[in-house]
Amino acid sequence: MIGSEIINLNKMSDEEIMIAIGQDKGSNVGPSVPRLGLNRSPEDDFGNRLPLGSYFVYDPSIGGNVYGIPITFRPFLSQMQYMHFDPDKNEYVNRSVIVKNWNDEAIDLQGGTKCSKVSRKEVKDLPPEQQAIQKLIRCYQLVYGLVSFDGKKANGESHSLKNFPVIWRVTGTGFRPVQEAVEETKQAKKLLYKCSFTLTSTKQKTGSNVYYVPDIDVNSSANLSMSKDDEATFAVFLEIIKSENDEIVSLWKAAKAKKPTSRDGDTATIIKDIEADPIEILSK
Repeated sequence: MIGSEIINLNKMSDEEIMIAIGQDKGSNVGPSVPRLGLNRSPEDDFGNRLPLGSYFVYDPSIGGNVYGIPITFRPFLSQMQYMHFDPDKNEYVNRSVIVKNWNDEAIDLQGGTKCSKVSRKEVKDLPPEQQAIQKLIRCYQLVYGLVSFDGKKANGESHSLKNFPVIWRVTGTGFRPVQEAVEETKQAKKLLYKCSFTLTSTKQKTGSNVYYVPDIDVNSSANLSMSKDDEATFAVFLEIIKSENDEIVSLWKAAKAKKPTSRDGDTATIIKDIEADPIEILSK
C-alpha cells in the first residue's frame, strides 16, 4: 500500500519512484477527486444532446460535466482495485484496497480478498447464480492525473480546464489500452508523471451494441517537470489512496473477526477473469 508520506522525488532513484507510483511492480475517503469518463450517453437528464465518444469530467465550479475530445492527460499514479457492483442496489457493495498490481494482496471490506473474484476455471464449477455474480466483480485500473482541454458544458457553452486533477477508472475494453499506455512509458524508461497522453476514442460495434474505447497517444518524451503545485497534487492523490485503504483495512478486520474460519483466502495464484475482464485479456 502507498503511505501518506510526501515523496521527496529528488532523493529517490527512478526505479524507486516507479515502484512508489505503480508504474512498476513492487511488493477514497478523505479528499475526493472528480472522475474522468468516456461518454456513452446521447443525452443527459435535462435533454441536452451529449457528444458520444467524448471525455467528460465533473467541474464543481460550474456544478456540471465538461465534455471534450481530444484531451491531454498527464498521469501521476497507476493503481488497481477490485469492485463488486450490484445493479439491483445500483451501488458497489464491496471493494478491495487499492493496490499497485494484481499480484498484491487485495483484501476487501467484507473480510475476503478480491471481492471474492475467482479464476475462470473455478467459475465453470459454480452454479448459474454464482456465475452471474462473478460477472459483476471486476478489476479496475485507476490512473490519477491531470487533464487539460478546451471543452463544452452540457448546454453547449465553451469551458476550458487546465491541469485539473482527476481519477480515470477503467475496466473491460478500456483496461487494456490504459495498461499498454502505462507499460509504454516504462519501456521507454520514462517516469510516468513526466509523460503525457493524448486521449481520443474509437467507435466499435458488437452485434447491436455500439460502444467507445479509448485511443491513447503516448508522449514519453514530454519530460514534464514537477512544480510545487504538482507535488501538492501528488500528495493529495496519495492521501486519497491511503484514506480509502485505511477504511477498507479497518472493515476487513471487523469482518474477519465475525467469520468462523481462521484461514485467509489464498491470493498468491495468478488472477484470471471471465469474458472481457482485463486480466484475462492481458494474459493472452
